[in-house]
Amino acid sequence: MSIALGEDEVTVEDVAMVARRERGVHLAEQAETRLLRARDVVERWSRENRPAYGLTRGLGARAMTEISQEDRGNFSMSVVRARATGGGGYLEPFHVRAALFARAASLAQGGGGVRPLIVHTQLAMLERGVHPLVPQVGSLGASDLALCANMALPLVGEGRAEFEGEILPGDEAMRRAKIPTISLLEKEGLALCSANSISIGLGALVLHELIDLAELADAILALSFEAFRGNPSPFDARVVASRPAPGQHDAAVSLRRMLRGTKLFDPAEPRRLQDPISLRCATQVHGALRATIDFARPNVEIELNSASDNPLILADEDLILSTGNFHAPAMAVAFDALRLALAEVSTMSSERVSRLMQSELTGLPDRFNVQGPSRTGLGLIRVAARSLNREVRFYSTPASNDDNTSDSVEDQAPFTPVAVRRALEQINYIRQVFACELIVAAQALELRQLDTTAAVARTLLQTVRAVVDRLDDDRSTTLDIERVTELIRNGTILAAVRRTLREDDLR
Repeated sequence: MSIALGEDEVTVEDVAMVARRERGVHLAEQAETRLLRARDVVERWSRENRPAYGLTRGLGARAMTEISQEDRGNFSMSVVRARATGGGGYLEPFHVRAALFARAASLAQGGGGVRPLIVHTQLAMLERGVHPLVPQVGSLGASDLALCANMALPLVGEGRAEFEGEILPGDEAMRRAKIPTISLLEKEGLALCSANSISIGLGALVLHELIDLAELADAILALSFEAFRGNPSPFDARVVASRPAPGQHDAAVSLRRMLRGTKLFDPAEPRRLQDPISLRCATQVHGALRATIDFARPNVEIELNSASDNPLILADEDLILSTGNFHAPAMAVAFDALRLALAEVSTMSSERVSRLMQSELTGLPDRFNVQGPSRTGLGLIRVAARSLNREVRFYSTPASNDDNTSDSVEDQAPFTPVAVRRALEQINYIRQVFACELIVAAQALELRQLDTTAAVARTLLQTVRAVVDRLDDDRSTTLDIERVTELIRNGTILAAVRRTLREDDLR
C-alpha cells in the first residue's frame, strides 16, 4: 500500500522500504490543501514586504538585509546554487532515496511554504529512480544545508543525478525520466536546503539495520554458548529481574529463545561455574544496544513527521516565525550513544573469538589446530577480529562534542550528520567482526560432536558451511570472512534464523 505523505505516520521501516523501492508514496489530499494554504501566507507576506527570514530578508549574518521584491525568485535559486558544495565521495542511491523521502515527508507538513509541485516532483523522482549526487561530507550539522542543496539541484535542472545506472547532468536525468524541472519561487530554495534530511534518512536506515543486527547478535551469541558449553545462569529470568536494566530483559528473553533445544540448561552440561565476561555479561551489553536504539528511534521518527523549517509557516495564524527546530542535538547525542553501544557489542564478539580458541577454557585443541606445532589453525582470525574491532571502536568517538568553526551568528553545531554517518561506517566493520565469530564458533561446535544442540545453532552452522569449508589445515581465511560478511549484509543468515524460530514455534 502506498504511503499517504502528510497523513500517515512515517516510520523507520517506511524509510527503508521506500529506499529499497518496495513501497510507493503519494501526497495526501489534506497535505496538498495544507501546502496551498501555507503558500498563500508566503506570497502575501512577500507582497506586503513583511520581515521574514529567507523570504524578504537575507540569511545568516545578513538576516537584517532586505531582499528586493523583484530579486526574491533569483535569491531563492541562488540559495541552492551557492550552498551546493561538499566532498568525501557520494552517497549511495539507496541512501539518497532515504534522504529525499525524508525531505518530502517533512515538507508535506506545510511548514516550509513550498508549492505542492515541489513535493510532487520529489515523489516523481523517487518513483522513477532519479537519484541526485549528494556528497558525503559538507555539513557541520546546523542543518544539512550543503548536502540538501546538492540534493535539490536536479529539481531545477542542475547538478548531477544517477538514473538507470548512469551518472547524468541533472536536467538530462529529469528529461529521460519525463519529470519537468522547476523554476523556484521565493522561499522555496531555502525550504529545500535548510533541513536535516540527510541525517534523518540515513539515521532511519541505520536504525532499521541495527534492529536486525541486535537480533543477529543474539543468535551468534547462542552459537558461541553452544560451542563454548557456556553457563546460562546469567540470563536466567530471576537473575535479570533482580536488576532490570534497560534492554537487558529483552536481550535475555531473545537469547533463551535462540537456545531452545540446548542441553545447557541442565546444570551438569556447562563446562564452568562462571564464564569469561564476554559470555557472562553479553545480555547486559546487548541490552544496552537495545536501550540506545529505543532512545534514538523516537528522535528520528519525530523528525520524519514534523516541520522543522526555519522560518516556519503557521498558516492558521497567518504567521511566519524564525525557529531553531533545524537544530538536532538530540539526534546527535542519540547516535553517539548508539555507536558507543555498538562498540561494546563488537568488543564482546571479538573477545569470544579468542576465548573459543583457548584450550584451557574450552577443552578444545588450542586455536583448533589438530595438525601439530607446524600449523596455526584458526589462530590468526582472532587478530583479524581484534583489528576490525579497533575500527569499530574508532568510529565510536563522539561527534556531538566537537568544536564549531563557523563565525558570527551560527556559533554552535551538534554535528548530527557526522554522528549518523559514522554509525553507517561502523556497521560495515561490525558485520565483519560477527563473521569472524561465526566462523570460529561453527568450527568449535563441529569439534564438540554434540548429539543435541539448539536449532538456531544448527542453522547457523549449516549456513556458514554453505559458503565456508571446515578448516582442516592452514589456509587463507580472508575470503571466508568476506563470504560470511556478505551473508550477514544481504540478510541470508538472519532470514535463516527467523525461519528456524518460526518452525520451532510451530512444534
